[in-house]
Amino acid sequence: MDPPALSPGQTLFYTLRHGLTELNRSKRTGGRLDVPLLEEGRRQAEEARANFAGTPLDVVISSPLRRALETAEIVTGWPRERIILDELAIERSFGKMEGLTQEEIGARFPFVIYVPIGHIRYSLNPPGGEFYDALRARARAFLERTLTAHGGKRVLLSSHQNFMQQVHGELRALDPYAALLDDILNLELNQFLLDADGRLLDHRSAQLAPDASQYPSF
Repeated sequence: MDPPALSPGQTLFYTLRHGLTELNRSKRTGGRLDVPLLEEGRRQAEEARANFAGTPLDVVISSPLRRALETAEIVTGWPRERIILDELAIERSFGKMEGLTQEEIGARFPFVIYVPIGHIRYSLNPPGGEFYDALRARARAFLERTLTAHGGKRVLLSSHQNFMQQVHGELRALDPYAALLDDILNLELNQFLLDADGRLLDHRSAQLAPDASQYPSF
């Protein structure tokens, strides 16, 4: 995916989902649990780095969770001290569901409501967790702060599926549930070209480590 040349005032904004973790592999709800990449995830991130090599960046932002920060370091080659950690970019909180499988959640919290979209069941009311209106508001606040501080630059965000779905929804003018139609896979890169007012001019995506798609969301 070749980056476009920027006209004055335009912003090139990338999102990158972290590499594989044990939570992904064992199909456990992750949320705010702070787990590292698996060795397979690091290998995939190295593959992604080779495919991303030569892409110019001015700013790298990461969720503070280890899996996102480690992915940002490997894929971009930037040292940790140059990467901006932003609490707004952390994953959705799933409250008491975090660390549990779907079967365990069903047994402990039978009142949780799900909406099926594609092959994924999205929880609407995780006990003690974050509802979609709050998640979307956080994504909006993140974008506003990022474009105010770094508009006109080439920016990469390393983060998580549920949060980035709502960031993408803001950029593409999709409502919070329409934004769930796109399953963002591990080490998937999305490129958004924005005008000086933050309006979307172009959107492209690429899988930087194709074999990472064997662990889809659930």
